[in-house]
Amino acid sequence: MSAPNEENTSNHTQLVSHFFGELLDSVITDVACECHRIARLGLDRNLDDEEEELRLSAQARARVADPSNSEANSKYVVDIFGQTHPPVASEIFDCMNCGRSIVAGRFAPHLEKCMGKGRKARVKSTRSSTAAAAAQNR
Repeated sequence: MSAPNEENTSNHTQLVSHFFGELLDSVITDVACECHRIARLGLDRNLDDEEEELRLSAQARARVADPSNSEANSKYVVDIFGQTHPPVASEIFDCMNCGRSIVAGRFAPHLEKCMGKGRKARVKSTRSSTAAAAAQNR
């Protein structure tokens, strides 16, 4: 009795697999035809922008990969759009905890240490904790 049930399940699995394959082929063909039609008729105005962005990206990658390029070793970093940025932010902020002036690129690590949170936090020793530890040692 189990043989017809297994055969029925096998036919059902094959039918589902065939249906899914046909559906996937249909979707891929529709997308490919639509993309081809848009490109062929020139309906996609963003195509030029995308090509320009790809060209700029390729140029930036080539500049970074070239060891003889003095621009890659300079003070400022050039992004894929050709804009220059300092490697570390140079704006100065005041720490809200200790009042020190900190460069923006080091502000988060400073707060991590200064406020005693995170993995690089300093253990704050106060007079009361020092006195309690000394009393315990007696």
